Amino acid sequence: MGRRQACLILVVAALIGAALTGCAGGGGSQEPTPTPIPTAVVPSKPTYKVERGTVIEQVRFTGRIAPVEEEQLYFRVDGRVAKVNVKQGDKVKAGDVLAELEIDNLLNALAQAEVGLQTAQLQLKTAQESSAEQRTRLEINLQIAKLRLEQARAQDPGPSVAIAAANLERAAAEVQRAQAAYDRRNASPGAAASWEAANLQDATINYQIAKAQYEQALQNQKVHELDLQILEQNVRLAQLDLEKLTSTVDPVLEQQVARAQLEVDRLKAEVANARLTAPIDGEVTMVGAYAGRTVNAYRPVMTVAAPGALEVSADLTSDTMQKLSVGQECTIVIVNYPAKEFHGKIRRLPYPYGTGGSTAVGTAEEDRSTRISIDDADVTLEAGALVRVSVVLQKKDNVLWLPPAAIRTFQGKDFVLVMEGEGQRRVPVKLGIKAEDRVEIVSGLEEGQVVVGP
Repeated sequence: MGRRQACLILVVAALIGAALTGCAGGGGSQEPTPTPIPTAVVPSKPTYKVERGTVIEQVRFTGRIAPVEEEQLYFRVDGRVAKVNVKQGDKVKAGDVLAELEIDNLLNALAQAEVGLQTAQLQLKTAQESSAEQRTRLEINLQIAKLRLEQARAQDPGPSVAIAAANLERAAAEVQRAQAAYDRRNASPGAAASWEAANLQDATINYQIAKAQYEQALQNQKVHELDLQILEQNVRLAQLDLEKLTSTVDPVLEQQVARAQLEVDRLKAEVANARLTAPIDGEVTMVGAYAGRTVNAYRPVMTVAAPGALEVSADLTSDTMQKLSVGQECTIVIVNYPAKEFHGKIRRLPYPYGTGGSTAVGTAEEDRSTRISIDDADVTLEAGALVRVSVVLQKKDNVLWLPPAAIRTFQGKDFVLVMEGEGQRRVPVKLGIKAEDRVEIVSGLEEGQVVVGP
């Protein structure tokens, strides 16, 4: 045995001896009993029994009594309110200006634009009147030219030529007869101073006159033909002058009026966008604007309701509206009359869940409320009264059901823990419709089985 190992044995023996001596020196006294650590209480988990009964899937929401015809009003531009002309409860007529933004500069610009338009219109009117007067004159000139042509055509020189020709022919015959008589008298003395000589001389002069008259008639006929040609050309010139004026007035003046009108229309539209005008006869039911307040475009600041029937108006979430459809029957409880139920139907759902509201995006904040008619209200309804609405989506009788708390879900799959003796068994289940306090069990369980909750 080595020296090192022997030393180790002696040390161990000494420690044992010291321990024994300490025990003997205790005078027989016992150690105090240590306090036991209490056992942790395992909480018991709730259990649920699979039952058979009725499951009703429904939607519940709150709303308020509101007029059937109600218009939300908003400014179409951002700005600061200059004045509000009405207060809640005031009666208004369609077209009344209810409020207005600060638009003094815009109104001044509109006034200037209207003066510019009036000036342009006056210039155009003056030009049109001048053009109309000129056209009238040209139409008269054309008519005169036509009348003169007709007058000239009516003064036909043909008959005068015919008369002159006949007179010439008769004069020639007279000369022939006078010549024959003179020739017979010429054989006798004193023929030069005879009556036959004088008669021949007169006949010869008459022939010369008739010939001159005939030639004059022919000249008049030629002049008449030339006059007709001249008058026809005058008619053509008058027509050309009138057709040239058909282009009305200077198109620049018309363009100036058009531009001035567009500017006035643009400024009027801006003024209209900065004013709230009553769209219907009715009563102001909400005023959210006051002088000095800054407002945003398309944010409703006032509501006008038409007198008459009332209904339920509710602002619902998208998830709720997806479950509803127009025409569904509803149960309505007015908070002021909690003991009585009324009935109604969904009359309107906002777009895209129904046809109500606007399909346009980013224009105005359209009415997004769901509207429910009240069929059998035998009490006096008050606008603004709070109501609770229930809509039955599905109802199944004699089906298995469990409370929602009994259902567990893992990775998208539903299951429950069924008690079997002292143990538990995991069972997948298929769920049906869901109510607030119970869920339909389509498959996986039997009536009477006990399920352990989470």
